[in-house]
Amino acid sequence: MIILGAGPAGLSAAVYASRANLSTLVLGLPDGSRASWAHKIENYLGFPEGISGKEFKERSVAQAKKFGASIVEEEVIAANFSENGGFYVETNRENRFEGDFLVLAMGLSVKPSGIKNEVEYIGKGVSYCSTCDGFFYKDRPVVVIGNKDLAAKEALDLVPFASKITVVSHDKKFDMSENFINKLKLNNVNLVTGKVLEVVGDNEKVSGILLDNNEIIASDGVFFALGNMGSIDIARFLGLEIDEKTKAVIVDRSMKTNIPGIYAAGDCTGEPYQVSTAVGEGAIAALGIIHEIRNRKDRK
Repeated sequence: MIILGAGPAGLSAAVYASRANLSTLVLGLPDGSRASWAHKIENYLGFPEGISGKEFKERSVAQAKKFGASIVEEEVIAANFSENGGFYVETNRENRFEGDFLVLAMGLSVKPSGIKNEVEYIGKGVSYCSTCDGFFYKDRPVVVIGNKDLAAKEALDLVPFASKITVVSHDKKFDMSENFINKLKLNNVNLVTGKVLEVVGDNEKVSGILLDNNEIIASDGVFFALGNMGSIDIARFLGLEIDEKTKAVIVDRSMKTNIPGIYAAGDCTGEPYQVSTAVGEGAIAALGIIHEIRNRKDRK
């Protein structure tokens, strides 16, 4: 089986599949998952003191490898049906891999936007997950960068914590649903149309953002919400059913898609975008594949 994505969903699936002696390949970048960039994860069962996203990622990778999963840190650029009835996947390094089953677990695409100092302030005020890090900004001002519904949702998730919330479109017009716009207004969230040039601070922590009109918006936290669903393009190409409203891959209780042999798990299947949900869905997907394989053998 080939797992597309090396976040919590993909690595959880890898642990279950490899422990069941399935030939298991994980394609993806562990450092690219939303969970790996979380400053601290405090709502995952079994970690009462919390755990950093970086350490959670490292432990998850080690666990998958311990049971025999292969992890290839390359970016998936294409997936299709192979001549032998299975699937093949191509990566940005021009490698091609084939398997009998696919698990889509690429989650939400989170890549640095190119804004100056963004990467340098990760863990020092820059975040990519409001539900992961919102608690740390209680009674403090924050900025959300993005112009679509994802940015609106991140901002609304911060309402119970932040003293002031500003959403900056980043050189684009706001393209949010009327429902989200109304909710933002009701919660006194400021909407600013402008381009962000730089995250500013004192090298130890964020103090705000600089716009192209030289205005500085003071903020203790900067939440980036510019990403799109990482699995959707591949899902569309393969003919998977997608909920166009939520931009999520449609699955059943076993995490099966409408195409035999293809499962999906984690953020690409929709909300809630939580580590615990992703881990559970990854396990369910792997168990479904294990069940399919054993039933095939039984029939033979």
